[in-house]
Amino acid sequence: MTNRVRNYDLHLVIVFMSLAAAVICSLGVGSALVVQADSINLDMLMIRPDTLGNYMNSSFAVVFNLSLLAGGSCFLLAMVALFNTYPDLLSRYLAIIGGVVGISIVLMGVFPINFLDLHRKVSTLYLFSAILLHCVCFVDYFKPGSTMTKRMLTLTIISLCSGLLLLTLFNWELLDFTECSVDFPQYCIVSPAMWSLTQANILWCICLGLSLRTTIKTQQINNYQLLQSH
Repeated sequence: MTNRVRNYDLHLVIVFMSLAAAVICSLGVGSALVVQADSINLDMLMIRPDTLGNYMNSSFAVVFNLSLLAGGSCFLLAMVALFNTYPDLLSRYLAIIGGVVGISIVLMGVFPINFLDLHRKVSTLYLFSAILLHCVCFVDYFKPGSTMTKRMLTLTIISLCSGLLLLTLFNWELLDFTECSVDFPQYCIVSPAMWSLTQANILWCICLGLSLRTTIKTQQINNYQLLQSH
């Protein structure tokens, strides 16, 4: 019974921390974006997410950076709980890589674009770890007894497509993306790809929390039936 209760508590940590990470990042990033764009329209997608943390140009940079710091910390805690909940090797790889994603998000909040060299390094770490995380998630979906849902698989595919697209546009010398053409800004796909990856990751966190919530309910029903049988 002790192990069941322990796993139940760890499931709750994953649920609450993953949902908290998604909510905090959504509110922080969304509010900074709306303030920066002055209105809600499709042109918002042309604003690179990392520029919202620039203290020189964004009036909500503090909110944006603090949301990354808090949201990344919550996601890191969720991955620590995930590591201790599922003992199989693939789940632990997922938790470790997810922990790296959480740390990189925290570091992006600590070192915004004003600290250009450090920001480029931690954002590169985020990009690679996010792609690797979703590669593991894709494999994990097909293992027996996986808690990954079809929605999570769809978001994983979207994240992989966005991440791989960003890799093709990546400048390895700068550890950044080449600036968009001033003459044809409407054809710049760096910012939309960044937003696609960001939103897919946020929604993936929500689906992770909801999936584990369903697992908790199933565990409660099984435990209740077990107690009744005795």
